[in-house]
Amino acid sequence: MGIIDNLVAKYFASVVGFLVVSIPFLSQNHLFTKTEQNERSRLYYTYGRMLVKLAEAIGRLVLAGRDLTRLAGFTSRVTELRTVLRDLNNGNYQRTMVAGAENLKPNGGKLIFKNNIIKFDRVPLVTPNGDILIPELTFEINSGMNVLVCGPNGAESSANYGLYSGGELTKPPRGKLFYIPQRPYMTLGSLRDQLTYPHSGAEASRRGATDHSLEEYLRRVQLEYLLEREGGLDAVEDWLDVLSGGEKQRIAMARLFYHQPQFAILDECTSAVSVDVEGSMYRYCRDVGITLLTVSHRKSLWQHHEYVLHLDGRGGYTFSPIESCTEQFGS
Repeated sequence: MGIIDNLVAKYFASVVGFLVVSIPFLSQNHLFTKTEQNERSRLYYTYGRMLVKLAEAIGRLVLAGRDLTRLAGFTSRVTELRTVLRDLNNGNYQRTMVAGAENLKPNGGKLIFKNNIIKFDRVPLVTPNGDILIPELTFEINSGMNVLVCGPNGAESSANYGLYSGGELTKPPRGKLFYIPQRPYMTLGSLRDQLTYPHSGAEASRRGATDHSLEEYLRRVQLEYLLEREGGLDAVEDWLDVLSGGEKQRIAMARLFYHQPQFAILDECTSAVSVDVEGSMYRYCRDVGITLLTVSHRKSLWQHHEYVLHLDGRGGYTFSPIESCTEQFGS
């Protein structure tokens, strides 16, 4: 539809218009044939320019309809969000549930905080509106067991964003579990603030982070050139535009090195990073004792993990050592 709109608005209307305007000037039995050549050229140019402006105006009207449709979609989403937030504040929001999932309530299971372990014991995963992602999930991850999560497109991320609704979930305390998305958030502030997010630079200093340690994290992800290019750790830029996609992902990994949690969930967070840099970052995580749960389709990452959680996209899963999984799937 966009291609057709652009062709009609920018080219087709103008070509047809010029053909129509040229008929009186090229016809043998018309008033313009009795005028001098210079006058005919002047009139043709004048009428042609008027036609081009008219075609441009009509084209803007045609394209305006598409822009108004997009604007209507944006306003509808914002209005729906404001309505839901207002209902939540008033305490009368009713969550819509799919059929058969009325007894599954998000965050309705037993939650246990314990260091150096993530354990799912008969935990069903559901979305906020009640869609069942996995009827029952049971497996255990201890510190040092790097796990690769794989499966059909969308299945892994859906499982990551699902909410436990029963059973027993054991996980590390607050601050011991770190999550890195594919498109990391760039905060407003200095380069130091990017490395220590969500801590501020001042808070990081109180926690013992020195300039030397932060610069070392940049070297670990091969971004030390930013110190010279941008003017040091205190440089303030619009980092969302200044950094490329791969640089943003490496900044997120430097954040992980700064926080050094017990477990880290990596959701396709190195998709724009070269294989050699990716390998050095994963090896450093192993050296400092960060256990990784990686969502990725890259074959190069299998060597950095010991176990694989394979999701079939239909509610089933397998959790096994990565050697047996490679034999099973022939990869």
